[in-house]
Amino acid sequence: MMQLALDKWKESIGYQSGLLAAICGLAALILVLVELWTRPLINQRIEEDQNALLDEVLAGATYANKVFAKSEAIDIQQRHYEIFTVKNGQGGTTHFVVRGTEEGFSGTISFLVGVDTEGVITGVRIISHSETPGLGDKIELAKSPWVTEFNQHSLANTPLWGVKKDGGTFDQFTGATITPRAVVNGVHTAMQALAKNMEEQPHDAN
Repeated sequence: MMQLALDKWKESIGYQSGLLAAICGLAALILVLVELWTRPLINQRIEEDQNALLDEVLAGATYANKVFAKSEAIDIQQRHYEIFTVKNGQGGTTHFVVRGTEEGFSGTISFLVGVDTEGVITGVRIISHSETPGLGDKIELAKSPWVTEFNQHSLANTPLWGVKKDGGTFDQFTGATITPRAVVNGVHTAMQALAKNMEEQPHDAN
């Protein structure tokens, strides 16, 4: 009798284990299918958002190529940047866009910098961040025009890249200096990365 009960118990455990494994496998399959289904939608949304910011950092300048389809990677000061070339209908280079990141007060700040062929900034926009609402989030154009202070600046005409509290050119926010300081440092380094890339791989412009 005891042996029979033991056998039934083993069968029950095996059944339960098999059922659990089947459920886990089904759940994993569903997650994979959902990820495969949503990935194109997410990528499309990212592309749409990025293209909207592209128009802003180029100050409305037209372009004929898929700017984000091809990039050149460059590392400088232990930071990684991606440089994209903007072309006109004749295939000439009109602008460059630099995508980079910098550590802010609450996490990573991702941004785009638009630059013309003379090395002058046409626009800077924040792609994503996790800075403090009401303080650090003023780096967003929707919250403050602060980010437009970069317009028309270049390595040549701006010797003091920093916030005014540090003796630099750019304003900081009341009660929040770390975030604007991070963005200024990030944009400055992005400009240096572009200059380095231009020296190593000169681009033709019409």
